[in-house]
Amino acid sequence: MIGAVSIFGVSFSAHAQLAPEKAQATFQADPSLKVELTAAEPQIESPCALAFDQKGRLFVAENRGYPNLSDPPQGRIALLEDRDHDGRYETRTTFAEGLTFPNGVLPWNGGLIVTCAPDVLFLQDTDGDGRADVRRVLLTGFDAAKSTQLRVNAPTVGPDGWIYFAAGLVGGEITSPEHPEKPALKMTADLRWNPQTGDFENTDGKSQFGQSFDDFGRRFICMNRLPVQHVVLASKWLRRNPRLAFSDTVQDCNERNVKTGLKGGGDGVRLFPVSSNITTADSHAGSFSAACGITIWRGGSALPAIFDGAALACDPTGNLVHADRLVPRGATFAAEPLLKGHELLASSDDWFRPVFLARGPDGALYVADMYRRVIEHPDYLPEEVRKHTDFESGRSFGRIWRITAKEPRTAQPLAAWRDEFAELAGKEDARARFLSVLKMGDDPAATAPLAEAAARDIEDRWLRAAALSGIAGREAEFLRALWPKLTGTSVGELELLAGIGKSFADPAALLATLETLPGENATARAALLVDVRGGEKSPAFAKVIDAALTSVADEKTAAPARLLFIRLLARSTWDRAAAPLQSLLTNADDTLRTAAIRSLATLDANRAASILLAPGAWPRYSPALRETVLAALLARPAQIGGTLDALETGNLPPAALTPQRRQLFVKHADANIRERAAKIFAASETTPAAAQANVQAALALTPHADHGRAVFKQTCATCHRLEQEGVTVGPDLLDIRKQPKENIAFHIISPDAEIAPAFTAYTAELKDGRAFAGILTSETPTSVALRQPGGAEETILRADLKSLTALPGSLMPAGLDAAMQPQDLADLLAFLKGEK
Repeated sequence: MIGAVSIFGVSFSAHAQLAPEKAQATFQADPSLKVELTAAEPQIESPCALAFDQKGRLFVAENRGYPNLSDPPQGRIALLEDRDHDGRYETRTTFAEGLTFPNGVLPWNGGLIVTCAPDVLFLQDTDGDGRADVRRVLLTGFDAAKSTQLRVNAPTVGPDGWIYFAAGLVGGEITSPEHPEKPALKMTADLRWNPQTGDFENTDGKSQFGQSFDDFGRRFICMNRLPVQHVVLASKWLRRNPRLAFSDTVQDCNERNVKTGLKGGGDGVRLFPVSSNITTADSHAGSFSAACGITIWRGGSALPAIFDGAALACDPTGNLVHADRLVPRGATFAAEPLLKGHELLASSDDWFRPVFLARGPDGALYVADMYRRVIEHPDYLPEEVRKHTDFESGRSFGRIWRITAKEPRTAQPLAAWRDEFAELAGKEDARARFLSVLKMGDDPAATAPLAEAAARDIEDRWLRAAALSGIAGREAEFLRALWPKLTGTSVGELELLAGIGKSFADPAALLATLETLPGENATARAALLVDVRGGEKSPAFAKVIDAALTSVADEKTAAPARLLFIRLLARSTWDRAAAPLQSLLTNADDTLRTAAIRSLATLDANRAASILLAPGAWPRYSPALRETVLAALLARPAQIGGTLDALETGNLPPAALTPQRRQLFVKHADANIRERAAKIFAASETTPAAAQANVQAALALTPHADHGRAVFKQTCATCHRLEQEGVTVGPDLLDIRKQPKENIAFHIISPDAEIAPAFTAYTAELKDGRAFAGILTSETPTSVALRQPGGAEETILRADLKSLTALPGSLMPAGLDAAMQPQDLADLLAFLKGEK
């Protein structure tokens, strides 16, 4: 069911809408705040973004018609004015209409920039009647074919004078009608546009809805489950070192303190809603599921001082506005809840849908409330759920709320401000050092200071990446300057050393440098060599291999060092390393076992298959270890004979192989392997009629959901999660419980029928013959990261890539039903439906 997806879950109200005054009575705000209504229907409808111009006028993007496209388009820009200065914007003028889905407004150059895919528009009123009589297309080509919820949005002026646009999770082929000489740009991330030159380019980060800059020009974005993300590092720095395997530019700042048991960062960020909305994705319960409208509150007298510098974000499915304190942590920040046990603003009214925040000319916080029964887009709900979901109620409603302090703000004592400033200034030093490290990377004379700075903040992953980005061409000099400053074998030291080793384009140069380094720190030397290909027969390499052979089985060896040595044994020989690696398969934790499996398969995949797929071994593996075994054995297509042997003997069931992995056999260069594989897979395939017969037979049986949980753990948990079981590679499955069993069974037997863009599978073929398949989770100019079935992530240098190809089918194997008895399928369907 990798094709089915829910980003937000489903939240809907059981009660009717409330008039604005009654809705206001449902608010639970922080005790220091008061909430007032500043605009409501019929003056506005479906407000999704707002901005004030220099005259204090309020422009509102009205996403009328949401969630579905209508003909003619209904989107409008409203111009609201408070002419009697009583705090209510009583005068409305329709500034522009006939728009598809306008979702962002920015007063600029006497007019208004509006994001309205496929265009970014400039609208201007030149005759003073409050209506735009100028409409120019500044940029075009933004994807408008997909969800109306995830389009380009949030035009924001950056400190560099460029205007930044949030990607909204979709791309496009961007051009400028006013500058046809500018080449088209494939949009793969957020975008920025220079209004002076007309230049436009991708910029780092990929925000779903909203973005914000702080007083120091740092940019913050958000995703549906992550209210605060900091864009730490620009890709331009990473480009300096093509051998830097670092695929991140954005830091997720919040602690994921709602534990779901998911790998790959699947835990949630705690919220305290007071509404009764239903969220069907179990991993979303009690946590952010639709974070949007990120705003860094840059101070002012209208809110209490505690909110200065805070990161604010909306969650419309939770009917609330959240506040985080940004705590400096190295080069970036940790976001901690500013308020303990409650939100800045929450409502028990399930129709309250805050989606956007803005600061007004009075210094107050303004909240755009789309106010509707259902906020989710149909595209992210299963078909059966769509049929029974009311997307219409509330389409003609909308409110804007104003939040201020109950009491006038007073200045804090000077001494208190000094103490607070001193604490923050000390922490901010790390950010300053990070920026200086980036600059030193461009100065060939600054190698020694660069090593000094790297050693000082060696546990900060961002500073390590900054240092590594600037050492291309001077790796040996940097390593020699750093080596005396290393004090032990911390994780930060080992990761920095591994990055240095990988940065050497010539292994011989690294080995020669190793010979000049004093001391016998085998762990540090192993870290330098662990990702280097070549030189295994050199004396320097041999010394480290000898140390690894004696250390992998020693439980007294620190876990990070032991893991390094296990990985390094993949560079030894089968005769020397197979036995100590095999001993770890039953005598180590899963992290070490995983590393041992990979090293065995790297040494010799065919011989490793006879061990890893021995009779009776497969049923004993957990889903995660099953995936580890398959990924390791099939990583080198030239060595898959041993796995084929296991398929023929029945030690490995054919249903365990995805369609992509089957292609490794049926398209193999060896005709004998192709013929053998064709017989195996032909015998395991079922016709559509037979598959449907299996389903009907299962539906006729009395199911046992408890046993269905066990079937799920063995069959589905490698890529899916349900009721705390499994791994997040494909989407959470709780949403499917409102579908009939026939629909669920259809997705099981036809996994390629519906694949959401977020779960497109890719295959990465490497120049050394290895191959990986998974979901693309991040990419930079120097590397890409794939999350594979089982949850393991592989970061791959672009320099090592032979090809990266989107796959036409799902990662989910076809024919899973054929590997199950009808009773097993019946029990699985019952578990998926939540039956007891």
